[in-house]
Amino acid sequence: MEEKKPKADISHFEAGLSEMIGQRQVIDPLLVYVRAYRNIKSGSSNPTVSFGPSLFTGPSGVGKTMIAKALHKELGHRELVETNGLMLNNRFQLFSILICADSDTTVFIDEAHGMNSKAQQILLTALSEKKLFVSSSISSDRSCTIPLANFTMIFATTDEHMLQGPLLNRMRICCKFEYYSVKDLVEIVRQRANALNWQYESDGVLRIIARGAKGTPRLALNRNLETCWYVTISHNRNVITLQDVYEAFHHLQIDEFGLDKRDRSYLMLLCEGGPSKLCVLSSRLSLPSLTLQRVLEPYLLKEGLVIQDDSSMRAITRKGRQYLETTSPLFGQARIGEAHGI
Repeated sequence: MEEKKPKADISHFEAGLSEMIGQRQVIDPLLVYVRAYRNIKSGSSNPTVSFGPSLFTGPSGVGKTMIAKALHKELGHRELVETNGLMLNNRFQLFSILICADSDTTVFIDEAHGMNSKAQQILLTALSEKKLFVSSSISSDRSCTIPLANFTMIFATTDEHMLQGPLLNRMRICCKFEYYSVKDLVEIVRQRANALNWQYESDGVLRIIARGAKGTPRLALNRNLETCWYVTISHNRNVITLQDVYEAFHHLQIDEFGLDKRDRSYLMLLCEGGPSKLCVLSSRLSLPSLTLQRVLEPYLLKEGLVIQDDSSMRAITRKGRQYLETTSPLFGQARIGEAHGI
């Protein structure tokens, strides 16, 4: 029997805004802005009509890139240019993108907080004046001015405070992304599984896959669902069962709530050692402080497993202690049917 392999879910990324699941606090206002943009553009002979610039903020994996692509589709632009903040620190890369973009182009900058101050200043001028000032030579203070087209710019970042104030103030549209509910993630997993014709034995399977995704579609789809499917195929079957989910999560070393050994070690340190500063936790876990702040802590804080006081001391909550007492570190040993209130 020929092994079945996953195929690219292209249609998922080509969906329009109205077809998106969850993040209504982002999608509903964007639909209003899009309708207004279309109406103004259709009733105006002014070629300078533009959309945005827009800022998408929120945790990693919550759909900022996906919705940026959907927005690009809704605007009807011909070309989507995708890049990230670190790449734009090369000014020649940045100049190339800005000069080549026209009024039918959407420029999407992911991880925008990675841009240095010079790149941000160039973008500020580009957005506010629609001009680019380029030195005529490396050793000369003289510069020439290049007019820029009225392109659409979308920034995405997990930390908007790393962007300069003047650049933030240029944003016409600001969207705050949040973690997804389990209910919405179930529907997202169902949508992907159906699109790929991956069968599952019950909605309970989808719920466990969704619940172990820490509120993010990226983990629900690219980690949990795909691993479950590979486990199913490895057993020469084509229907994902509850046992396949148990085995997949066991291999992934995550529990039924999607927490892994690093998350658990973080909670254990707080449980055993009491309230601690970030630098202490970073040292004892041998992880950079930024990794704790941007990767581990956001979900733990959101779920109420950990709290942070005004002096930035971290402490485990009663809910966090209950989690450690009732949930096994390996999913294969956990008691799936119990509700832990997380």
